[in-house]
Amino acid sequence: ALFYLFRLSHLPQYQIPLDQPVKIVGRITEQPYLKDSYQIIKVGPITAITDRFPGYDYGEKIQMVGKFTPQVTNPFMAQYFAYFPTIQKIEETNNLPKNIGLGQFFQKIRGRIERKLVSLIPEPEGSLLLGVVFGVKTQMPADFLQDLRKTGTIHLVVASGQNVAILAGFLIETLVLLMKRKQALFFAMAAILGYVLLVGAQPPVVRAAIMVGMAYAAQLFGREGEGLRLLIVAATIMLLVSPLILFDMGFQLSFGATAGIIVVYPKLQPKFRQFPILGEGLATTLSAQLATLPIMLANFGTFSLISPLVNALVLPTIPFIMSLGMVLAVLSLFVNPLAQVLAWLVWPILKYFMTIIEIFGR
Repeated sequence: ALFYLFRLSHLPQYQIPLDQPVKIVGRITEQPYLKDSYQIIKVGPITAITDRFPGYDYGEKIQMVGKFTPQVTNPFMAQYFAYFPTIQKIEETNNLPKNIGLGQFFQKIRGRIERKLVSLIPEPEGSLLLGVVFGVKTQMPADFLQDLRKTGTIHLVVASGQNVAILAGFLIETLVLLMKRKQALFFAMAAILGYVLLVGAQPPVVRAAIMVGMAYAAQLFGREGEGLRLLIVAATIMLLVSPLILFDMGFQLSFGATAGIIVVYPKLQPKFRQFPILGEGLATTLSAQLATLPIMLANFGTFSLISPLVNALVLPTIPFIMSLGMVLAVLSLFVNPLAQVLAWLVWPILKYFMTIIEIFGR
């Protein structure tokens, strides 16, 4: 705790002059996304809203000139907004292949996968698949996004720890058929690391990847992995590496939901055994939502009473969408005809998900 407070107090503070044009030079730290007729770009603590064209990519070095508006979220973290600044790309002088980092390489692959999947599956089901698998919500219809919020299911279309757990289980079950378990664990961890980079290393995914990595390490050494202890160690590692992540709502919700499933679920699960079809989903959803309720009320001031029921109805589809979606993403890069056949198979599941959300959203 003392080391964390030391790290927090020694973070660099950005002081950008106000009410006058300022020139900022930096690299784009997240993959830019489109919203309505605008493009949203992030460079560290700065969010810039600009025109759709020209397009920009993760990792590109740019120069922004404009006025920056501050928004202090807490004493340690100030965010700045720039509305339609003048942006210019800065050409790299070195050899291009040497400048492409691992994160940028995976972001470019994700961009290619997104374009392929949208061409294989009609909208809006294609956008839903991107949301479940990669946490991409920028192409979703506004009405459907609103229905997700009203029904308390918006967490299902973000890159989350659940995605990592499903991917890890799918990989291990498949790889143990082809090789020894220890080898399968190493390959599974490499694939999970690739997935973390593919979704932009979002806090819930990083937390889950650390937990899965420690659980796999426990198996390799013949030890047991205790859930709550793994969660605390994962959170501690993340906080010491990136102290400001404590104030990230995605981190708070991910930690709270996981803690709820680890601590509350074992107590609730026996009470829901009498509901053979929806009981498991209801117990899981209630466990996570009870633990995250204070965070939700503090940030949004609302809570959906029908959320547990809707979650129980759509949660069983997530493993199928996630597993088939990942296979489809890989196939779309190499074998387009086979990918199209798989897209036809996953479409009815996506349609069911959307129909349930739209019905209860009303």
